[in-house]
Amino acid sequence: MQKDYRQIQTELARPFAPEDLEWRIQVTTQDKAKGLAVPYVTNRAIQDRLDDVVGPENWRNDYKPWHKGDKKEAQLCGISIYLEDRKEWLTKWDGAEDTDIEPVKGGLSDSMKRAAVQFGIGRVL
Repeated sequence: MQKDYRQIQTELARPFAPEDLEWRIQVTTQDKAKGLAVPYVTNRAIQDRLDDVVGPENWRNDYKPWHKGDKKEAQLCGISIYLEDRKEWLTKWDGAEDTDIEPVKGGLSDSMKRAAVQFGIGRVL
């Protein structure tokens, strides 16, 4: 059965199962005794969600370098989804700077996560 964009969007925006989430400490008190833990979805969980909703053959991603002044290296990620009912690709872009740990891998992963949010994936977080 062919899905229209509204159905795809609804399925992409479904909340993730707890096992698809990871947690990181965002801020702590000065003495580090307390902190605020925030959930995030992994890049692999995003890829699995796209595979499940539209099929692995109906989505792709693309990266472009993005530089601004003397800041860190950065990249844009575009996620494209093929809409069968419209017979066209829809692409949404977002970007991220390289990270401090595993700079390039982290920057690529973060830019894809941010692009996925443009489609509603993980936006609830």
